[in-house]
Amino acid sequence: MKLVVLSDNHMNYDFETPEGDVLIHCGDFTFHGNPNEMKKFKNYLKEQPHEHKLFIFGNHERVDKELRYWIDYLEDETGAKCIHEKEHTINGLKFFGTSYTPAFMHWGFMQDDETRKRYWENMFDDMDVLVTHGPPKGIMDKIESGLGIGCEYLREFVDRVKPKYHFFGHNHAGAGVQHNGDTMFVNAAILTESYRKCKPPIVVNL
Repeated sequence: MKLVVLSDNHMNYDFETPEGDVLIHCGDFTFHGNPNEMKKFKNYLKEQPHEHKLFIFGNHERVDKELRYWIDYLEDETGAKCIHEKEHTINGLKFFGTSYTPAFMHWGFMQDDETRKRYWENMFDDMDVLVTHGPPKGIMDKIESGLGIGCEYLREFVDRVKPKYHFFGHNHAGAGVQHNGDTMFVNAAILTESYRKCKPPIVVNL
């Protein structure tokens, strides 16, 4: 099975999406989550031929308060499934996604420190593929200044549960693949930190 993983294109569709069995978008496909931007992402999803298409939201999709509406909108006629706080199994592989990231200013899907701590401490652990918008602390989480922006409670969770794969984005400067123990980590952000150029999505062959 071939997984095609991307994140953080922010309305830039100047890239080729590789063929594969499962397309996974880790969020930030818009700048502000407005209807025109959401429509463009929906059209992108409709055009993709992958048998399975999964997505979550990022902090730029400020749709927390109208979540059900936008999930239905993006799933309708696209064949895609939103896995924000949902399990989804494909050929025996268990996927789980969540859009939440550490609080910063007034973006979407933000959690304060105490909420994040409880969230990850109480998270179930039966998953093979974890899809989040943001990185775990210390794993491809450093922005160009050298500051790490990853979530420490997410890191504790993946260290404990050891999913086979953890896909995320959010940090444009940290894109790439890293193995840590039993887990393959993929930062699939395709736009550079300057938002000027797209890198290709990352392909993971199982």
